[in-house]
Amino acid sequence: MSSIQSVISLFEQYGLPMMAAVFFCEYLNLPGLPAGIIMPAVGVLIAQSGHNLILCIVVSVLAGIAGSIVMYAICYFGGAPLLNKLFGKSKKFHEFVEQCHKRLEHGGGKALMICRIIPMLRTIVSIPAGLLQMPIREYISWSAAGITIWNTFLICCGYFFSEAFLAGSFSLWG
Repeated sequence: MSSIQSVISLFEQYGLPMMAAVFFCEYLNLPGLPAGIIMPAVGVLIAQSGHNLILCIVVSVLAGIAGSIVMYAICYFGGAPLLNKLFGKSKKFHEFVEQCHKRLEHGGGKALMICRIIPMLRTIVSIPAGLLQMPIREYISWSAAGITIWNTFLICCGYFFSEAFLAGSFSLWG
């Protein structure tokens, strides 16, 4: 059995819970592979394993929202002191947070949705939203819209181009 067949077999057996855990952690800003790799790879696995594409997208969105809510709550209730304790003096991280903060102050929920589809900003945006204490219903609604757009696009790229990905003749980013 080839290595890809082994992965597909594991995905068939543990697919949805495994996928939910990966997406939850990814939206929680835990280190790992970037979404530009994870999500198309999941799309390939869905296509090869026969899992239901729509169900997998729904699970990915729900897991993404759950991870985002946890990060939002940490910042909502812990504030800047906790954020500084968790992320220290990382200048690059704090610059991204400041960029998101400015966008949210000026654009509210629509800005949140737009940040959800911009690499790097899409997971960090939970932090300024929590710090600004954005109303939770607004936060979840706009986050869900952006997460749905992002996850659907990347997972579908992997799903619909799975044969080309596996043959090595397609690259999503050039």
